[in-house]
Amino acid sequence: MGITVVSGEAIKSAILGLTAIALILVSLYFFLLSISLASAAEPNITASLLSALIGFSVLSSGVTILRSWAIARVAERAAEQR
Repeated sequence: MGITVVSGEAIKSAILGLTAIALILVSLYFFLLSISLASAAEPNITASLLSALIGFSVLSSGVTILRSWAIARVAERAAEQR
């Protein structure tokens, strides 16, 4: 039974990836909430549009973080190969 040492960069990378995935999941919640508000017995269009806007903003930030995380990992691996 050995002790595995994990670097701080690996922990930061994992947290960044999990944060991006969490933001994408939260955006899906807001999109579903938007559909629910629009198709209720008494639709609330203003709240539905606001929920869709929040969902789009959160999705955009989640995808941006995920893309930056992936580019950083590729650049790190390319630097290690040199």
